[in-house]
Order: sequence, then C-alpha cells, then structure tokens
Amino acid sequence: MQVSIITGGNSGVGLMTAVGLAQLGHHVFIACRSAKKAAKAIAYIREKTDNPNIEYLPLNLASLESVRHCVQLFLDKNLPLNILVNNAGIFNGRGVTEEGFEVIWGTNYLGHFLLTYLLLEKLQQSAPSRLVMVSSDLALKPTRIQWDLFVKPTPFNFIELYNQSKLCLLLLTQQIAQKFTNINVNAVHPGYVQSNITIGHQLSKYLGVGISPEKGAYSSLLCATSPEFASITGKFFDQNGAEIPWPPLAQNHNLCQELWEKSLSWTGGMPTVETKQEPKQKPKQEPKQIYYDGTDEIWGPYALNLTQEQIAQISQHILKKVLPKPPVKLLLIQGLKSLLRLQFGSLMLLLVQCYKRQFYMERHLDSPPILDLCKDDNLLAVLKKYLGENFHLWRSELWVNYPSRQLIPFWHRDIYPNLLSGEGKSINIYIALTDVTERNGFEYIPKIELDQCKIQVTDPFSGNHFFNVPNAVKEKAIPVVLKPGNFIVFTDNLVHRSVYNTSGKVRLSLTLRIAQKTVKVLPGYSPNYHDPISLSGN
Repeated sequence: MQVSIITGGNSGVGLMTAVGLAQLGHHVFIACRSAKKAAKAIAYIREKTDNPNIEYLPLNLASLESVRHCVQLFLDKNLPLNILVNNAGIFNGRGVTEEGFEVIWGTNYLGHFLLTYLLLEKLQQSAPSRLVMVSSDLALKPTRIQWDLFVKPTPFNFIELYNQSKLCLLLLTQQIAQKFTNINVNAVHPGYVQSNITIGHQLSKYLGVGISPEKGAYSSLLCATSPEFASITGKFFDQNGAEIPWPPLAQNHNLCQELWEKSLSWTGGMPTVETKQEPKQKPKQEPKQIYYDGTDEIWGPYALNLTQEQIAQISQHILKKVLPKPPVKLLLIQGLKSLLRLQFGSLMLLLVQCYKRQFYMERHLDSPPILDLCKDDNLLAVLKKYLGENFHLWRSELWVNYPSRQLIPFWHRDIYPNLLSGEGKSINIYIALTDVTERNGFEYIPKIELDQCKIQVTDPFSGNHFFNVPNAVKEKAIPVVLKPGNFIVFTDNLVHRSVYNTSGKVRLSLTLRIAQKTVKVLPGYSPNYHDPISLSGN
C-alpha cells in the first residue's frame, strides 16, 4: 500500500487529488488546519472510494512549529512516505506568519519548504518516491527574487507575493531534483480552477469560467502516480500534463542554492553539506547550558520559581494575548506628553516600539502575568543578593526576536547615564521565556577584551555608548544560552548585542531594569508611564 500526504486535501484540487489517490488504494493523509473540514473531507473520500485508510494531520503552514508538529505526528506512525503533494496555498491575505514572515509567501512556500525538508529522509527511505509542487503560471511573471518582501507584513500589492511564493516553489523543485536523484519531483500548474481560493474562483463555476477541481487535480495525479512519469523529474507541467518551459530564474542554479540556504536559515535547519542521496539533519538537542560566574559582570543562570509548563503557558499568553493588544490609549497620551514637553528621545522610542513590533515596554502595567514574573520569589532572592533590601523596577522590556531578524545589531552598554541620577547600584535582569540559544539570543564581549573596543558613537538621549569591536574580538564573544524560565543578571559594564536569529523559532524574553531606591529616574528619553514599582516590599 502506497502512503501519501496531501496538504490542503480538505477542499478543491487537494480534495480531488486525495480522492484520486484513495481510488488507487493509497493510505492517504490529509494535512490541513481545520479538523472539522478534514473530517467532512475524509467522510466524503471514504464514501466515494470505499477506502477506509484516510487520516487527518493537523497542519498550519503559517506556523513553523505547527509544521514540525505535523511531521513528528506522521513519523511517529512508522509508515513509509511514497507521495507528498504540496498543494495547499492562499492567494490573498494580510500580515505575517507566527514567526514574522510575510503570510502569503510564508504559507505557500516557507511552510512547504520546512515540511518537505523534514520529510526528505523519509521520502528517500521509501524510494522510489514522488514529490509534487502545486505552483502556478503566475510564477513566470517575476523577473527577480524580492528577498526584502519576505520578512515584512504584506504590502498593498499582495499579488506580487503570491507570484514570488509560486516562483520559489519552482526553484525548490529544481534544487531537490539536483540534490536528490532517488526522489521524483515535479511542479504543476493546475489551471484556473473553480475552487474557494478567492471570491473570483468561487463565482467562476456560475459564470462558466475555469475548470473543475477534478480536472485541476489531473496534472498532480499524473506526476504522482503515472508509470510514464516514473523517470521524469525536475519538470513543470500545465493542467493538461503538457510541459511548461522553466522561467530563467528557475534555471539559475546559484539562485536555487541561495534560496535553499536562506530557507534553511529561516526555518532553523542550518545550511549543511549534503550528498545527493541523504540529507544530514541535525539531531534534536537540549539547549546547551553555560554558567556565567561574574568574571565578566554577568551571573547565572538562575531559575524562576515556575515549572516549564507554567513558563510555556505564560509565553503563549504573551504572544497571543498581550503583544497583539498594545495599550493604545496609554501610548497616545504618552506620545502627546512627550511632544508637548519636547522630549524627542521619548517620542522616537515610542515610534520605534510601534513600528518594529519587536520591542514592548512596560507591559507589566497592563498584564498581571508579567508583573507576577517581576515578583517571582527566586528572582527577588537573587536581587536582594546584589542590591540589598531596597530596590525598585524602573523599566521593563519585552523582546521578540523573529527568525531572520536582529534586534540590536550594535555593540552597546545598558548604562543609561542620562536617565538615572543619584548614588546607588543598578542591575539588569534578562529572563528567557523561550529557548535562548547561540542562534537567537545575545552575545557579549569578555571583560579581558574590552580594552580593544573603542567608543564609536554615543546616544545623545540615553548617554549609552556604542562600540567599534574588532573582528578578532567578535570571534571571542560569548553567547548567552538559557532554558525557558531561566534568567541571568548583568551590570551596565557588559558590552553586548543581539544575534541574527537563524533558529527558525521566535525568541521571547523579558528584560527588567532594577535599581536601588537611592537611584532616581529622570524624565526625557525613557517613556515612563508610571513611578518605579517597589519590588522589595520596603
């Protein structure tokens, strides 16, 4: 019995492809978001084909974590994989995926890339196997890859992102055909199908335009099952099974390789040297733990008084409930106050916070779970060790580092001389709410190397210094590696920067700025929505 996976197999062309495979006796897995729609589709397929071997795999292609979960569910079944049809897709949409990529491109291409990459080994073990990419003739329109569009929200011209996503599927088809000779891979254009992908497609049936989903599935089934196609690979076919010439971009092997490597970086796969027969995938590992002993004025890791399950729940709450709902009224009032007081540094920080959506200040004020984190018993015990009995929280910052992003690329110190006054100690707490690794966190310069780092520029508002760090010193930088719920303490003498996120996962962290109560907070650069909050109880 052949085993097949069809993404988006719950409707349209995907459903008809699943029906065709089920009629041939395949064990068919429908991978899609809606369990309800999948159940309806499975009942239809079983009734239509008398094939009981139809199952559902939960899959949201706009979430790389969902893709990983889907693959693991399938691998746990210990079945072969003979056919993978990457059929699902969206035509329009606005916004970004869960990892911060443009949603049309992220769904149509990047989710399918990760799904395919994680199943390559299974496809090879099941060889001869077949892989079908459902692309479009709109993939022939772009004249270049617009890399910059992939890490931004959807622009006004969303059709360009659809075209780019389908072009990337063609480049992926070519790359896999070159790399893995025992996997038969082809791309298809199903034609203008009377499906539900857009309102126009939905109405086309009543207007007598386009072809039926059954006819739209023809070329996918041809590539997936026809004996005549058993030795054909690396081709592009239309809805009738006629070959479409490759666009020039898809014939550029260097460009195909570049997209492959970038995709590995975006999804956390790490570019690796691979043979034509066997992809080398990194085994899943626990994040490495590094101990910081204070030599460089950084200590830890310490652990919050919470379980991993509690931390995971808090992280999901922040990502899904807190970050999408900023305190708009408070931000507007603070922005107006900053403008009237000519506090341009504060206004600039507010604008950056709203524009980048990677940096969120003072969310402990409207988010009880975050305030509870700030008052964690283990955290307070560590603070008393370094600051004594009297201290307050004068600023909090949530940091969301999305894949292919770098939060603060400059080497800097968190000293804030223009924001704080008075005698006393101040200290910084960095709390990991998701895994912090060498590939998504931050790194710092060892104290012994600081003599070689010269001040390049000074922020006129905060007084913070930004440093020019020689390449030889950068190579000695030490990464901060933490498990969720762990935290480190560091002073304002630490020279550090965030790293470019190549982990394929969103990194969420909370930074707290703590000072003894003898240290006063000055107005100006920092948009203080409140007086500092006492954490010591005194």
